[in-house]
Amino acid sequence: MNAVEPGLDLATAPVSRETEKGRHTTTNARLIPLSFGGYVVDTPGMRQFQLWDVAPEEVVNYFRDLRPYVNGCRFPNCTHTHESHCAVKDAVADGRLDERRYENYLRLRAGEME
Repeated sequence: MNAVEPGLDLATAPVSRETEKGRHTTTNARLIPLSFGGYVVDTPGMRQFQLWDVAPEEVVNYFRDLRPYVNGCRFPNCTHTHESHCAVKDAVADGRLDERRYENYLRLRAGEME
């Protein structure tokens, strides 16, 4: 966020090598306004994120980086989880899509997120 919004000067810490997750640097939640519009919420200690009122088949619409591949799937109702000829899974296998983003998609679609 410091790179996106100059002047924030938020405390930072290196990502853990063991877990590949961020480390806590703040102690209270706060809403931070951005100069170009919108807000970001600093939520220390939050390790879980979950969507509600979103059907599993709609989750892909919230992943901009997956969208360009969706229409390349053989089946129009492809869930991008197990089907053959899935352009999303092919893009992950070819390195065009980040595997961690795809794994996040799978977890959100399944209704679980850490």
